[in-house]
Amino acid sequence: MDMKKRDFLGLAAGVGAVAGLAATGDAQAQGRRAGPAGRPIPTGDRGLANSNVQPATVDWNYKPRRINKAIELWEDGQPIYYNGSGLGAGVDAYAQGVKMARTWYDAINVEFEHGAIDFSQLREFMRGLVDGGPTRSGHRTPAVFVETGIIGLDEQYARANSWMMTQLLDCGIHGIHQCHARDTKAVAVTMQMGCRYPFKRPGIKDLPMRGLRGSAGGYAAQIWGVDLFKYNHVADLWPLNPRGELIFGVKIEDIYCDQQVEGTLALPGLLMAEWGPGDHSYWLYGLDVMPEDGSPPPDIIAMPEMVAVRKRVLELCKKNKVMFLNAGTTDPKKLDYVIGQIDDGAMVLECDEEAAIMGRKHTKRKMPV
Repeated sequence: MDMKKRDFLGLAAGVGAVAGLAATGDAQAQGRRAGPAGRPIPTGDRGLANSNVQPATVDWNYKPRRINKAIELWEDGQPIYYNGSGLGAGVDAYAQGVKMARTWYDAINVEFEHGAIDFSQLREFMRGLVDGGPTRSGHRTPAVFVETGIIGLDEQYARANSWMMTQLLDCGIHGIHQCHARDTKAVAVTMQMGCRYPFKRPGIKDLPMRGLRGSAGGYAAQIWGVDLFKYNHVADLWPLNPRGELIFGVKIEDIYCDQQVEGTLALPGLLMAEWGPGDHSYWLYGLDVMPEDGSPPPDIIAMPEMVAVRKRVLELCKKNKVMFLNAGTTDPKKLDYVIGQIDDGAMVLECDEEAAIMGRKHTKRKMPV
């Protein structure tokens, strides 16, 4: 059985992203990802669309306060629900954006860690989201964050690749999710230099590293529906800047990340973090959890070392008021049962629509979906 890396992540950990399948070039496959028991989770037309199932507590007179829908939900103490973009080879990015404009997702993950980095495709996707919108909650678009292949390796590497953050943010996205956050200084460079402008902001504490973004945010301002100067004021990291509309997250997903996780999750400006069970299993167990004969892999998220990793990341997220990210399912027998995850403190859930419906009902959400 030929098992691609992302297929294994889904089978073993219930964690993955739609766009992780984009590299196959199979447009139909890009709309599906493997669930925690190996079952495909639909994210094609049915998954991307919105069944319009609302919690009984929904407020149909709801008026958005922010550009970034995800931040607004967090301000209200509500978790967000997300999945992948479906972008990839053979996909019309603009049409995909239009299709997803009124999705059930609160946030969309554009997977550029393993998927091909294409700035023009990303810009077209964002343009499609705008033209197909607004969302039912009244937001111009869902929140969009990019899972970037620029990892947190070390400080020199981060400085050399900080240009990538500017390029991505100039496409009009709302945030960055950095993989393999190994080195605290590297994450600080990517986040503080790569994602911020050099402006001194009244009432906001100066950070050790000054931002490198330049005067080229015109396209992003158009996507957000604001004047360029307004964009310059609000295109900053939340919650570091209470007016900020940008989010920055990290993946603690290997044994080197574990060594510096305390310092990394304490960085000012950092918003969300996950424990990366798929990649973590590569470092902790290697090929031992990948049966070559095609037999079912073990449930890695239940293995003692993995349980300890998750516990530590979750505890540090709570300590530093960082949003914890985990997969969510509708099966109460599973460790990633969405209600259990929410009650445990997860505020970012990668899941299908059924799990999101269950979670929104549980937290008595008011914002329309």
